[in-house]
Amino acid sequence: MKHGVRNAVKAIRKEKRLTQDQLAEKVLVTRQTIIAIEKQRYEPSIGTTLKLAKVLGCPVEKLFWIEGEDCHERNA
Repeated sequence: MKHGVRNAVKAIRKEKRLTQDQLAEKVLVTRQTIIAIEKQRYEPSIGTTLKLAKVLGCPVEKLFWIEGEDCHERNA
């Protein structure tokens, strides 16, 4: 069974009270890119991933994980 990369970008963005436009501006991508990431349609580059983590103030492992991975593994 193939496992895809999943993310919590939308949930964390909302916790931080940022709009998609605001996040896109801070990460230097388009709003359409943020939409695609949040809808699990696009896996961002390492650079964009690191920028997202920095702007959202959380570790990369909290933002992105492999589907089916145990949550304890992600938060270790």
